[in-house]
Amino acid sequence: MEQLNLYEILGVSQDADINVIREAYGKLVANPDIQKDEERFKAIGQAFEVLSHPEKRLAYDAAMQYEPQEAQDNGFNNTVVNHTENHNTGNNNTEANMVNTSNSEVKNYVFIAYVTYALGLFIWFAPVVGVILAYVKRNEAQGSIYASHIDYLTKTFWVSLVGMLFGMLTILILIGWLILVATGIWLIYRVVVGLIKLNEDKPVPTQGWF
Repeated sequence: MEQLNLYEILGVSQDADINVIREAYGKLVANPDIQKDEERFKAIGQAFEVLSHPEKRLAYDAAMQYEPQEAQDNGFNNTVVNHTENHNTGNNNTEANMVNTSNSEVKNYVFIAYVTYALGLFIWFAPVVGVILAYVKRNEAQGSIYASHIDYLTKTFWVSLVGMLFGMLTILILIGWLILVATGIWLIYRVVVGLIKLNEDKPVPTQGWF
């Protein structure tokens, strides 16, 4: 079996720090083409899971350096799991629980932000709360699928704001009504798409307008 190199999967060097790894992961999972490739998307997620955890990464580096044949015979994932479990199971479980809890909290905040955007159709200032949440949680979301949702939310807010303001300024010449309606429909579409992707625990495309 061909040995997988997690650093190559993420496109980073072996001495890359955690911030570089998170940035690379965030860009990859936000790529629409990669999202369509289920096998590659899964491989990227597995690579990030190992390289973003100090002890798992240490175990992986050790396995790659000292036991390349074992990695080839048994597969990369089995080697990493075995080394990680032998290294310090208790610490790894605690760290994994902390990461899962953090991601769950970020997901909840992202969900709330989407809800405030939907309420914006009836309460004009509600999206302001949502975009503030998005900015506050931006750093915590880095390196996860929720980073794309944060970027998606902020883009949706500012484009919608510009559309609403321009529509109100031109409302006297009738075209304003069309702009307001189009902006409202666009906002609803973005919120629905975002919520669907969030519910499926998938990143949302950040390129393009739809």
